[in-house]
Amino acid sequence: MLLASISPVLFGHRPYVDLGPSNGGPLHVDGLELAWRALDDERMPPYALQVHLPASFRESLLRETGMLQYHVEDPLHLPDELRTARWQKLCDYLTRYRDLTPTTQLRVINVLRSLAMHRAVLAYVPELAAQEIAHDPVVAALSLRRAMSTLVLHLEAGLPYNREDFERIGRASPAGSLAKISAALQLVAQDAKLHQDLSTIAPWAEVAADELQHITPTLDDFSAALVCSIFQRATAFLPLVRGDRHALVQAMDRCESHAQQLPCHNAEERLMALENRTIVLQSRAKEARWLGDLATAEARAQQLIERDPWDGLYQLELGDILVQRGKLAEAVHAYHAAVRLGPPRTAVAWFRAGQVHQALRELPLASTCYQECLRVDPMAISALEQLTAVAPQLGHAGLMQWSQLRLAELQAQS
Repeated sequence: MLLASISPVLFGHRPYVDLGPSNGGPLHVDGLELAWRALDDERMPPYALQVHLPASFRESLLRETGMLQYHVEDPLHLPDELRTARWQKLCDYLTRYRDLTPTTQLRVINVLRSLAMHRAVLAYVPELAAQEIAHDPVVAALSLRRAMSTLVLHLEAGLPYNREDFERIGRASPAGSLAKISAALQLVAQDAKLHQDLSTIAPWAEVAADELQHITPTLDDFSAALVCSIFQRATAFLPLVRGDRHALVQAMDRCESHAQQLPCHNAEERLMALENRTIVLQSRAKEARWLGDLATAEARAQQLIERDPWDGLYQLELGDILVQRGKLAEAVHAYHAAVRLGPPRTAVAWFRAGQVHQALRELPLASTCYQECLRVDPMAISALEQLTAVAPQLGHAGLMQWSQLRLAELQAQS
């Protein structure tokens, strides 16, 4: 691939295309590089960042940058002539996946997950019975990877989340395993987000708290501090659901304290610590919005952008905060910055920019944004509805007719 001929977005996301070398980019690009290095050098622990990109991310990246020849759901399906040495090595592992040790399988799955190839994760990791999970903490970790990829796919498709998978892992995983506490914390977080039912959240928070006591003495100082920070962030959902503002702030203060004090000993741990601090800061921005402290939320969103300037998510979140604050002119700049940074939120950023331009009575710009949203996501019915409203005001008869016909088509399909 000739780097001089590709777009800035693709330049910053190169490893997602063919596992080629990183050129900077968002923090999650470094996470993919980390997962690859842990596969390439088995002397390293099987590192993996916390972030799980949606399954549509890689497809959106390739479509928006004109590289659809690289779009496959299994690395083995990529033509030989497009494979880099790294991609071929990943394929070599996949060809003999069933013969690999569970630890090497976990390293391979970490790369697939980091590539946002969640369907491939499900293809290689079978649904494991409780007896298998209880037998080996690494097998439990593989089961957790499958459950997380299933969760990502379900949430993106608007399907109910796979609660039973996490319950099975949370109950069956060996005591003192990371899979056991991670499954319990996922149940806390997902139930809090989707149901806000303390009767289901509190018991799993207790399981996680008990497991934390078992696991921390077995971990090195970095891993113990990281798990404590993740635990505090997840269990902060309890006071959030209760509406206890003071307890929420205290819980997030403890979480941030653990995150800031992570004792890093190498470049890999520094990257994982940076990701964790970034996730905590993002949670604190959401916390400030929930508390109604929009000035603090804005300041924290600005910090996120400074920390990870390649990730359009933080520009998008800043734009939303600025809209809440009535700073529409500033918000539209944030949304356009998110557009420039690319997937996986390009269509959403175009739509939000269109809404702000429409609110500012900048109808030609609003129309352009809605059309760009539809170019990126032809099924974006909300953008089409807004375009149908804007087109008559612009006196654009052809655009009005097209948008009405297209809207009728989408509504008939839904």
